[in-house]
Amino acid sequence: MEILKSDRSDGYVRIEIENEDDLWYLKDIIGEGDTVKAFTQRTKRDSREKKATHLTLRTEKVEYQENRLRVTGEITRGDEDVEMGYHTFNLEPGKEFEIWKDFSEEEWERLEEAESHHSYRVLFVLVQKGEADFYIVEESGIKNLSKIDLNIPGKLYSDQIDSGNFHNQVKEVIKRSSRNVDHIVLCGPGFEKNKIKNMLDEEIISKTLMQDTSVIGRTGLNEAIKRGALDKVVESSRISDESRTIEELMEALREDDKVSYGAPVNDLVNQGAVEKLILTAEKYREEHELAKKVEEMGGEVEIVHIDHEAGKRLENLGGKAAILRYQPH
Repeated sequence: MEILKSDRSDGYVRIEIENEDDLWYLKDIIGEGDTVKAFTQRTKRDSREKKATHLTLRTEKVEYQENRLRVTGEITRGDEDVEMGYHTFNLEPGKEFEIWKDFSEEEWERLEEAESHHSYRVLFVLVQKGEADFYIVEESGIKNLSKIDLNIPGKLYSDQIDSGNFHNQVKEVIKRSSRNVDHIVLCGPGFEKNKIKNMLDEEIISKTLMQDTSVIGRTGLNEAIKRGALDKVVESSRISDESRTIEELMEALREDDKVSYGAPVNDLVNQGAVEKLILTAEKYREEHELAKKVEEMGGEVEIVHIDHEAGKRLENLGGKAAILRYQPH
């Protein structure tokens, strides 16, 4: 993402979208009531002909679709010869747009984070005898490749399939996928992962990290991330950062320290007792004023997404928690 122009006093930013990770960041920034302007195609009043023009919308709905962000709202400004009413912008990599809104400090920080962010794509391969799971981990989330195009059976050993065939199939998936990833993390219990590594060529091995886990599957992936595998291959990772925040929270809960979660957090914010407010993205949108109040009182607000295991733990606590300055009596 490139911020082409900004004015904090006016709550204004002009942005060029550079990649799909940018869309992931923007889905949490563009919200209902925001004013968005972009170049688009719109039907002319006196014919069904389309005209290329700039339109300004008052946002009512934002839909994230991985390769684009659909922003829908009522047109508030446009050329006199185009139809008014409702319109949808398809914001995609390569497109510029402008936005005016009441930015919170957290939203300014997320824009700056997105601008300095370097995209990454990591293949996690989790292997045990007769089974292999493949995941792609990016800043925008985790994708289960076994449910996309690879058609890898859940069980590869049978009376008809020997271990050599299984290892060759795993090697071929890694070989095909390696062209489109920055790093590979080979995980799992026991020595199966070592047998796979010994079959790979030097070029693939040069970008492969080995990581022990007790199981495979999504639980094994979460374990690998928790053990620092993603940190070892990526300089800065949103999922790792959010996972550390939740670990800090859980450690405080275990020690019965200065921490709270759920409905009581609101009263603690009003008392000025909250040092760090931790919200799921959904809760942040629902309780934006609560987050704003924390910032006004000198506290910190952190958003954790539920597309990984740590975020789901926060969701199970009501989507809202707080590290406290002090524990009120």
